[in-house]
Amino acid sequence: MTNPELAAALAHVPEIERTERLLADAKKRLREHPAGESPDAARDSVINAAVARFQADGTWPANIGKDAAKAYTDACAWQAERVARDRAKQSTELLAYDTRVVYSTEALEFLGTRLEEVLGAAREAVETLGDARSADDAIKAGGDVVEAWGRLQGLVVDLANIRAGQWELLLPRLRLGDVLGSFDEERRKVRTWKSEGHGEVRGSVDDVPAFVRQATSSGQYSESVLLWLACAGTAHVPTSFEDLQDGALADELVDVMAGADGPVADYTPDVTPAPAPVPSRIPPHSKTPNLDKSRPRPAPPKPTTVARDREATTLEHFED
Repeated sequence: MTNPELAAALAHVPEIERTERLLADAKKRLREHPAGESPDAARDSVINAAVARFQADGTWPANIGKDAAKAYTDACAWQAERVARDRAKQSTELLAYDTRVVYSTEALEFLGTRLEEVLGAAREAVETLGDARSADDAIKAGGDVVEAWGRLQGLVVDLANIRAGQWELLLPRLRLGDVLGSFDEERRKVRTWKSEGHGEVRGSVDDVPAFVRQATSSGQYSESVLLWLACAGTAHVPTSFEDLQDGALADELVDVMAGADGPVADYTPDVTPAPAPVPSRIPPHSKTPNLDKSRPRPAPPKPTTVARDREATTLEHFED
């Protein structure tokens, strides 16, 4: 069954609508292509029939070569058409997939707008319902309350379709040629977050009642879930995988300062200033390098420091 909310969201984005229409056309063309034989099989069928006839009554077809060649040629045309239609389907699947990934944010934003409309209509229905919170309560109240409850039931269907379309757009479809690639990991994460109740409201799922999280996981919504979302004021549609991920991982962040007493310790590292440059010193035993052996050795440099006394060796230490 077609999801009207998802169809409307996809139709809202011309690029997605166009490629989805092309994909549907490509699949239809491949499905309607008649069955046939490969060129070799078609040629062999003609030859085998001629051989069987020859063995049966001794007659030999006059145009067996032409007939076999024609069967082969006709099968080549059928096979080429088949390959073309199949290739069109596969390449258009990739085009439709990539287009949906690129423009899915716009479609999700459309679903977010629809969610606001549904929740707004639910809040209007609540004003008429009064204290009625079930079909029995509405029937007992009668009048406008019954009509308001009927509208609420229709809004539940819209909510379920919006959420189903949301997960259809957020859940990466398996891309052709990526059977065991990165998309599997994203699909696993999205399914896990959905089962935990994420993607329904902003903020922590700890603040969401269990019956609402169960509806998110199963996709089975009720009037009670709709009314809670309408009154919560935090319901939304994530606009991307990253948006859903940020909300899901927010609950996992740990407040490292929770329960800490006293002032916060400053662990900023101390920066040691660079030492002042020390001029080079020339000890008295230094010699000026002689780079030209044909000339006299240059005079030694003038010492600018005095070499310290060397330390006594072990033997000298014990001689005393």
